[in-house]
Amino acid sequence: MKITILGSGSAYGVPMAFNVWGAANPANPQNKRSRASILLEENGKSILIDAGPDFRYQINDNNVQNIDSVFITHGHYDHIAGIPELPRATKTLGHGIKIYASAETMAELKQSYGYLFKEKADAEPDSQSLKWCILPDSGRFTTEGLEFETLLFQHHHIHSSGFRYQNFAYVTDWETLPEKCETFFSGLDLLIIECNNADTPEINGHSDIFKIKEVMARFSPKRMVLSHISRRMDAEEYAKTLPDGIELSYDGMILHV
Repeated sequence: MKITILGSGSAYGVPMAFNVWGAANPANPQNKRSRASILLEENGKSILIDAGPDFRYQINDNNVQNIDSVFITHGHYDHIAGIPELPRATKTLGHGIKIYASAETMAELKQSYGYLFKEKADAEPDSQSLKWCILPDSGRFTTEGLEFETLLFQHHHIHSSGFRYQNFAYVTDWETLPEKCETFFSGLDLLIIECNNADTPEINGHSDIFKIKEVMARFSPKRMVLSHISRRMDAEEYAKTLPDGIELSYDGMILHV
């Protein structure tokens, strides 16, 4: 299994508009962070998780050659703003793309991009189109011959879907853990997880390093990689404060499980 961190940044990226870098040193390339997204490749299939406003740059910069399915974690713009580019992508790739989202998130997508869901009554079936698929709130589902597990996490006033495949899990935009999450987190070799707030706990739908350490202590994943990183973290300096087994992601990072 190959996982590419297409984007490691928070909602506004680093630097933010008008070159706001915060604590992040502009001289370090690992501090330049596009919006959070990953690509999972397994058995010749490519699964994209989230398509934000940096979608085109991420696909091109990482020389991505194919996407079979797209998982959308939730309906915030930094995770969905690239979706309108997918209809053209199906024509470029020569095949349809399945888009998976929970019922709650799918409703957000329809509200944001209603025109993408409209089909002419007399239209012929098109193999080069988007196919919208509803995820369970929790449980297993299969796409492209790969079996995943999904689970909803509280993200302020909405929910965000986390995903697990074999011994890998990806959780972004979370504030509290669901009550029944032991199966989802147990026995992980790699957990990529959001840590937007760094050392500053806030009630804003996001995690901080203290919650990350609680997850490490409770579930003991072999490796934790922090993503959805804001301008509050400098790649070099903040890494020095992290305990063994926890590290920062960066755009273009490649992980094998």
